[in-house]
Amino acid sequence: MKIITQTFILLIAVSVFPLVIFGQTKSITRENYLSALKEAETKTEKEIRKEVSIQKLYANGEITRTLTNTTEHLPPDRSRWLGITAEGNSVGRIEQILVGNFYYRKENEGEWVKRAVVDDEGIGLGGGFGGTDDSTREYFIEEAKIGKEKFQVLIEKTVNFNKTYFDERRIWISKKGLIFKEAATTSFMELKNIVSSIDVVYDYKVKPAKIEPPVK
Repeated sequence: MKIITQTFILLIAVSVFPLVIFGQTKSITRENYLSALKEAETKTEKEIRKEVSIQKLYANGEITRTLTNTTEHLPPDRSRWLGITAEGNSVGRIEQILVGNFYYRKENEGEWVKRAVVDDEGIGLGGGFGGTDDSTREYFIEEAKIGKEKFQVLIEKTVNFNKTYFDERRIWISKKGLIFKEAATTSFMELKNIVSSIDVVYDYKVKPAKIEPPVK
């Protein structure tokens, strides 16, 4: 399951949006939003970090499935990912290790399988809810405070083409220009209830992971 990994950079946001006032939401253009996104991805990908993403799927207000993804990044070309899916009494587990031009994958208690990165289009962990029309998207920026720390927050709001679902995505950016956390929801508009939510937290203080190929 692809989980959201899209990111933004504070320095670009500040230079493009100098008039944003604390606590006030300001509308921005799609071009500015995408520019900030690209710059932040470049900056974040250079950092040693750990990301924990939790996605919850709902039906009639009840959680039906939970997907927990933990990724350890060791730039420039190593990462380790663990994905756990819980649905009722069933629990699935997938591990994936990336080292250079190869990745290694194991499902549940199976054997490790080695593949070249170019052989598979699905090793990325980014993603979204999809199925939307760009013309219905709106972009905003605001400032927020968590504890004593201030953040820039970039926001994307989307209504799909037939107006059945509403997506909202928020990214918190620290003063250092690094992603602090992400949050996204998809709601069924007619009933105004959430059908999916994703929360991602970033930790840059972790001890660098030792990531090696599990098999030759």
